[in-house]
Amino acid sequence: MSKIYDVVIAGGGAAGFFTAINIGEANPKLKIAILERGKDVLQKVRVSGGGRCNVTHACFVPDELVKFYPRGEKELRGPFNRFCSGDTIEWFEKRGVGLKIEEDGRMFPVTDSSQTIIDCFLKATTKLGINILTGQSIQGLYKSESHWKIDTQNENYIAQSLVMTTGSNIKM
Repeated sequence: MSKIYDVVIAGGGAAGFFTAINIGEANPKLKIAILERGKDVLQKVRVSGGGRCNVTHACFVPDELVKFYPRGEKELRGPFNRFCSGDTIEWFEKRGVGLKIEEDGRMFPVTDSSQTIIDCFLKATTKLGINILTGQSIQGLYKSESHWKIDTQNENYIAQSLVMTTGSNIKM
């Protein structure tokens, strides 16, 4: 029997958690799940910035900020005009995570620990009742007029909406 959700997010990294939290806060009645292929979530967050988690860059002009991301400069210009570094700082501060600026402009949690960011994401998803399901490698996606059918190696899911936050790491 398929498990039914309003929203399924494929990918248990920073983008998946950030997306799930924002959807959950905007629509608290939705039933949301994050599907992660691995046995743990947020693994790249854990090692980012040498274990300190480089959250953003202290540059507040979108056309300047994109220059710090040479592989995605063109693609990031639009999103940075909608949600930039100042928004990121505010998002984390609203959740009790202070950020500091290094001399080179990189921004890290004041604790210098990526665990602070991981704990922030996990606390928010718990508070919102978002299900985090690990070991869920997607094997097939099927779209009907009314919903998505998502098959993993050991479960089947039905969702009204599907958000892909897998980066470049999807194999089907």
